[in-house]
Amino acid sequence: MAKTMETISTINSTLRTVLAVLVATVLGIASFFGYNIYHEKEIALQKVSALEEEISHKQAEIEQLGVRLKLLKVDQRIGQFHVVDQLVDPESGEKVSKVRFLEIDKQGKPIGLPREFEIKGDVAYIEYWVVKFDDKYVEEADPFRNTSIFLFRKIFGEDQKASEVPDIDTIGDRPAVYAQNPEVTEFENQLWKDFWKLANDPEAAKSKGVRTAHGEAPNIKMIEGKTYELELRSSGGVSLKPVEVEIKPES
Repeated sequence: MAKTMETISTINSTLRTVLAVLVATVLGIASFFGYNIYHEKEIALQKVSALEEEISHKQAEIEQLGVRLKLLKVDQRIGQFHVVDQLVDPESGEKVSKVRFLEIDKQGKPIGLPREFEIKGDVAYIEYWVVKFDDKYVEEADPFRNTSIFLFRKIFGEDQKASEVPDIDTIGDRPAVYAQNPEVTEFENQLWKDFWKLANDPEAAKSKGVRTAHGEAPNIKMIEGKTYELELRSSGGVSLKPVEVEIKPES
């Protein structure tokens, strides 16, 4: 009997040990999977957070790029000339075109008084000086360098020299179109004063954020009665094209 009880006790002890081992194993497995699930969830949340941050960053870059592209494509109307009359000189047989030139602001409103010029021939050349700034200043909407700036020099025909005709803007003076913003007068005046130095001295140009400074002279064949307009982009490109206007420039 005693031996039987001892055997039963041994069996019970063994069972308890086995059960304890099983319970410990189950708890260990549960803890292992629970930790892994928690850890994986934490990792997943970190990945989601990192992904959201990256998406937000990319969205900001896209929006910034959109603003930059928009700024680089901004058009500013800067001048018009109306072909008042075209005739042939009876003595020389040369065609002469009478044009009325007018500077305008961004809204197309006149700046100052129109000026008249006689051009030999029917092809007009518009000579101007332009200062183009580094793209980063245009993209960042820098208050002093957010657009190229422009100085009219001459309007002349294909059958005459630029030196034969009067200036449109006086060298050294601020162009009328920019006089509406007195904040940058000193900066712009310095650019015009040092224009050819900036054009020929890369270090001087760099110190003022200037990408390039040079003269240009687009041209177009004129038709009597038509009005032609120049547009300047922030990045520096200029277009010359005919436009329809309700009221022709008056003298």
